[in-house]
Amino acid sequence: MSTMCYDLMTKNDREVITKRERGIMTKKDWAIISSRVKAVFNMGVEKAKWLDNCEVGRFIAAIPFLAGCDKPFQTAFSHLCIYVMSIDESTKEVYFHSREDDADLYLRLAPISDFIGGNQKVISCCMDLLALNMVSNYKNDQAADKSIGKYNPLNDGDWNYDELAEKLKASINKNITPEVRAVYDIEDSVRGLWM
Repeated sequence: MSTMCYDLMTKNDREVITKRERGIMTKKDWAIISSRVKAVFNMGVEKAKWLDNCEVGRFIAAIPFLAGCDKPFQTAFSHLCIYVMSIDESTKEVYFHSREDDADLYLRLAPISDFIGGNQKVISCCMDLLALNMVSNYKNDQAADKSIGKYNPLNDGDWNYDELAEKLKASINKNITPEVRAVYDIEDSVRGLWM
């Protein structure tokens, strides 16, 4: 866990974190992580409320806990910050899909796919859930993207939604754990709600 984030916690918070079981991100863990992200981005009331209720953001933060990674707080905090930047009006264009991202389905997810240790099957399953969400979001946005000239790999035929979704669902079903399913599952992903 980052020293700064750790130092901002109370002694009781540190004891809870040290003693808690791996595999779950508790409500208190989420409150600590999301409160630090809100502070870093100086979120107002409306945006802070959005983050509190953001399923994808909470799932991204939960992945290092679900996979039993080392330094889950540091990883969750870093990945959640990147996620917030990827959708913030001032920085989201940096993260837009480009043609070079077409080469690898997971390339756009690379900034939030670095983990220290952990169960690789769980990490792969979670990244597949995020990838399914991403391509489902592209499917949802096809018409709107086309009308404004925004690049969408499904519009140009570089990616085939049905083929990708089928492969991702098969991989997810093979690897998903009850703990992951309790946080985020295929039904959440296919809704394609990135925000």
